[in-house]
Amino acid sequence: MDIESNIRNFKDFLQLYNQMTETCFGKCVDNLNSRILNPNEKECIEDCASKFIKFNHKLMSTFVEVQSLIVNRRMKEVEEQSQMMASQISSFNEDQRLSVDISKADSG
Repeated sequence: MDIESNIRNFKDFLQLYNQMTETCFGKCVDNLNSRILNPNEKECIEDCASKFIKFNHKLMSTFVEVQSLIVNRRMKEVEEQSQMMASQISSFNEDQRLSVDISKADSG
């Protein structure tokens, strides 16, 4: 991995972390008068963060699975296109040879 890729991955992680923090804070923290979370807020934040992380892991595993299928399908399409082009080129070359052979036969 190069440095740019590492930086992009770190930015993605920070964005995800910030999103989780904002979501769970907004959902769970009711009282801003204390520096300490009450037991209900603490439990809510732990549950929220856990669900967020589990959801993200599930989403990423599904993405990897689907992406793999898409890449395989695309590779198959490219292979089929290249075979079709090779067939067309071969057909064209055969037509050219026949044309040259007919020209030689007519002039000879």
